[in-house]
Amino acid sequence: MRFGRISTGQKPECRLGSGLPMIVRSILVSLLSTSLLPGATALKDLAAYSQGMEALDSRLWEIAESRFEEALKTPDLSAADQRVLRLKQLETWIRGDRSAEAMTRLNEAAWAHDPETYFWKSQALAGLGRYREAAEGLAPAISNDKAAHRGEALLTRASLQLSLNEQDAASETLEVLAKVGDAESVRQARLRQAAILIDQGKPKEARKILPDGKLLPAEDQPEQAFLHARLLLAEGKSSEAASAFSILLDQPQGQSLLRYHAAIVGLADALAGSEGTAAAADSLLAAVQKHPDSPLLEAIFRRLQQWIPDQPTPNDAILERLAQWSPASPTPPTGLIRTSNSGAAGAWPTAEGKEGNDLAAFALFTRAIGLHRQPTPTAKAEAVRLLTRLRIEHPDHFLAAKALMQSAKWLLEEGRSERAFAALAAIRQTPGSPLVQGEAAFLEARSEFDRGKPAAAVALFDQASSLLPGSAADLAALNAALSRLQSGPVMAASPANPERQARIQADLELERALSEQEAERAFAALEKFIVDHPQSKRIAEARLAAAEAGLDMQPPNPAFSRSQIEIITQDLALANAVAPNKLDLIKLRVADQNPTPAEAIQLSRAFLSDHGNSQEAAEASMILGRSLFRNGDYHNARLVLEKLAASAPNDRNAPAALMLAARSAALGATAQSREEGLILFSTVASGSSGLAPLAKLERARLLTDLNRLDATIQELQPWFRSMPPQDELRTPVGLLLAEALYAQGAAKPASLTEALAIYDQLILASSKQPSMLHRLHYLRGMTLEKLPRGNGTAGTREREALESYFAVLQRDTSHPPDEWEWFERCGFSALALLEKAGRWEAAIATATKIASFNGPRAESAAARAKKLRLEHMIWEE
Repeated sequence: MRFGRISTGQKPECRLGSGLPMIVRSILVSLLSTSLLPGATALKDLAAYSQGMEALDSRLWEIAESRFEEALKTPDLSAADQRVLRLKQLETWIRGDRSAEAMTRLNEAAWAHDPETYFWKSQALAGLGRYREAAEGLAPAISNDKAAHRGEALLTRASLQLSLNEQDAASETLEVLAKVGDAESVRQARLRQAAILIDQGKPKEARKILPDGKLLPAEDQPEQAFLHARLLLAEGKSSEAASAFSILLDQPQGQSLLRYHAAIVGLADALAGSEGTAAAADSLLAAVQKHPDSPLLEAIFRRLQQWIPDQPTPNDAILERLAQWSPASPTPPTGLIRTSNSGAAGAWPTAEGKEGNDLAAFALFTRAIGLHRQPTPTAKAEAVRLLTRLRIEHPDHFLAAKALMQSAKWLLEEGRSERAFAALAAIRQTPGSPLVQGEAAFLEARSEFDRGKPAAAVALFDQASSLLPGSAADLAALNAALSRLQSGPVMAASPANPERQARIQADLELERALSEQEAERAFAALEKFIVDHPQSKRIAEARLAAAEAGLDMQPPNPAFSRSQIEIITQDLALANAVAPNKLDLIKLRVADQNPTPAEAIQLSRAFLSDHGNSQEAAEASMILGRSLFRNGDYHNARLVLEKLAASAPNDRNAPAALMLAARSAALGATAQSREEGLILFSTVASGSSGLAPLAKLERARLLTDLNRLDATIQELQPWFRSMPPQDELRTPVGLLLAEALYAQGAAKPASLTEALAIYDQLILASSKQPSMLHRLHYLRGMTLEKLPRGNGTAGTREREALESYFAVLQRDTSHPPDEWEWFERCGFSALALLEKAGRWEAAIATATKIASFNGPRAESAAARAKKLRLEHMIWEE
């Protein structure tokens, strides 16, 4: 049975007699280990249901809910299947911190007589922090042997009772479980009962009930070993306990993160008993240095506070280490606060990197306590300053209120009653102020500081110590073209005058081949003619035409074309049978197919020198300009291409030449060149060639690159709105428009909503283009990550962003993705969101899923999953 964790907004804590935090299994019990709920057999082949169960198993609650909602829309679902899906949906709500919504649903008449309602109502109550009501709601499982999920209900009830410090009641519940449960439930009950007895200071009874580790399955042995070490400590066997805790720390595999860190604390307690508090403190200081984000910092620092001497020396080891963990905040250069961000949130005087820094907060508080024990006025004044720093730099930390309480105690000790009572009144005051009130208090505090009244500023900072948030950017582009033509069968030969008729037939075949408008068909016909009529007087013409067709077909066959040119040039009779300018142009076109442009540049310049007045000169100039562009010589490319467009405005290459000249100018080294690029793009865009829309799009691309976002939006917005859904440029135009809107998001938040609407439209239109869908879902997710949640709710729409990323990750695995870049970007963005939220199990599952596709970044994803498992002590079952 797997146990999940549920966020309640509260931190119920069970303490052992030794002061070691009790490791209580999480309150919310998962039912994922039961394959399918009754009535769900028809759902197992439903993709949305399977994806929902996979997401639930990976702790991706919002994704699971979305998939179950999708499954509920399946036609002709039976009532039983609908019930299963709704129950799974309720589970995702409870696990996803939406217990209030779950309670509302469970209170509806439809659920009044469902046998599982009692169980899920209690889970929802636990999610709301109403532990006592939740425990009472599970009472039916005590006496009703037919109660739904009875074993899970009893385990949950015992966990709730432990959270309420009702250890005897929890033990009674576990005793019932030990009598009615299966073998696994009995083991769990006995382990928990042993933990309770240790906490109650009854080591003999605990020793009797603790199962023998050798008889337990591998997954339960680490917990038994931990309880055994605790028992040794409770029995006064400090040295043996230290050895037992050390073994646990040397063998972290299978340990939970919390239990591993509890072993660190247990080792320190054992060392305090066997070697003294100095050795114990040293072990904790070393552990915190290695694990600064330990989940048991409170327990660790409570011990360090106890082990600081009554009158510590100035160079006390604990105080020196605490000073390293709480360095002085750098003072802003022009006073307490100066920021470019708007509002009090941006101006809050939190030192960089301090936000949410538990270690610094604990170090400040503990160091203040230690310094205050020194007998000098300087040390005591510094202690007060440290507590003030704690309240200013960590206003939302629970120690902020404790620091104010400690300050009040010291003021009372000094006889400064009025200030002490003011501090105590502030502690008793209910915050509940709106954001604007907090901002006003903060701004007034800054004003007081600027006027040289730091004492008044501190008081106002204390008053405004509870509210405030923050925010984050990407890009895209595209091109297209086509060609087609038509044919007819070759006439059969006449029996009269066969030789003459054969020559006529051969000429007719060549004429028909030369008249083929489709390059592939022309190539096939000409190749056949060359094989069938190698001695034809027109063989040179046929070879040259075949070489040209080989270059025109898709994909081109430059190797064949080069071979035909070589045959012609090596035979003087053949070379003399074709026009030199035609032969040199095909040579040039073959060179134009090379990956490197050097040969094409050389041959095109030679062609223009030899045949500058020929009809083919325009094409040679086009190849020269394109080759210079490919070579990165944008200035000379532009000169050639603009000259071509100006000298032959009616040539078929003129619009393409001007287009490439515009691109060359856009890539030029000077601002003036880029401005001229905008003008050239406008010239092409205002023309009637097929390149006009593309020029309009590339002009918008350049405007965006020049950060002229308003101009981009002004040009693209009406165009995009007028485009029919089938327009092949609608997607690239929409992508570029959305990119510009997204880039304006920080200054104009409403533009993010417009960008999101565009991505939603493009996603609907791209349902059969997986590669484009990957890109669109990635960009949509990035936009949602920046969009405020609205209705005054703090934060951004990260949940919807996660859903967008998982729309890509949860795909048909029967074949690899059509592209990897955007697919893996979605995966790693989802991973980043889960890590940011501290959802380590879900992050590990996501990293593992990315790796399972064996894409270019699979190794990186697998390494990330492994690192997260090690860092957070989450092991594979």
